[in-house]
Amino acid sequence: MSDAIAQLRAICLALPGTHEEITWGHPTFRVGAKMFAACGAPPDGVATMSCKCTKDLQAEILAGEGYFRPDYVGVHGWLGIRLDGSVPWSEVGVHVRRAWALTAPKRLQKG
Repeated sequence: MSDAIAQLRAICLALPGTHEEITWGHPTFRVGAKMFAACGAPPDGVATMSCKCTKDLQAEILAGEGYFRPDYVGVHGWLGIRLDGSVPWSEVGVHVRRAWALTAPKRLQKG
């Protein structure tokens, strides 16, 4: 699990204004005070993450392997991703950058 979290951490912290905070016992990634991605682990022990997404896009993406609707935040459009290799890291990066863009203030996005 730690290799996957380290790789996710590198993707998230490369984005402007991002910092990591431990919340609910797991790393979360925020821009300012707003969270855009979070780590978790389901009972089967596979590392997972969830990130902000639009409801329309979430519905389309959930049809793919390795994706799930996360508890609590899934109803708001967040996307769950298993970090077991079923979703390529290049795609994980796309989802993380989109989540950051949905959260970050416009002044950070211009730079």
